[in-house]
Amino acid sequence: LMQVPAIQQKRTVAFLNQFVVHTVQFLNRFSTVCEEKLSALSLRIQQIETTLNILDAKLSSIPGLEDVKFEVSSANMNSVTNGPVAQATTDQQTAVSPQSGVSN
Repeated sequence: LMQVPAIQQKRTVAFLNQFVVHTVQFLNRFSTVCEEKLSALSLRIQQIETTLNILDAKLSSIPGLEDVKFEVSSANMNSVTNGPVAQATTDQQTAVSPQSGVSN
């Protein structure tokens, strides 16, 4: 058998260090992006909760709505959208509210 030269330890350490540095940089960027998206989503959820509380207060101030019954379409409950389309759908549903004729 032919003799194989030993692996250069400094070169191996340099490659390993480069791999670790690049991996850590990638993970840091990834976690930063995820944190920003989660923060934006949390803010949006808080805004929606506030809007729902306001709408709930407005609806509860209208006399006679306790006895009103409504039916929810299963097609609206099963559709899942993401991104700007979901925002447009939410805005359209908010715009067509039962209080559109009531002045505040």
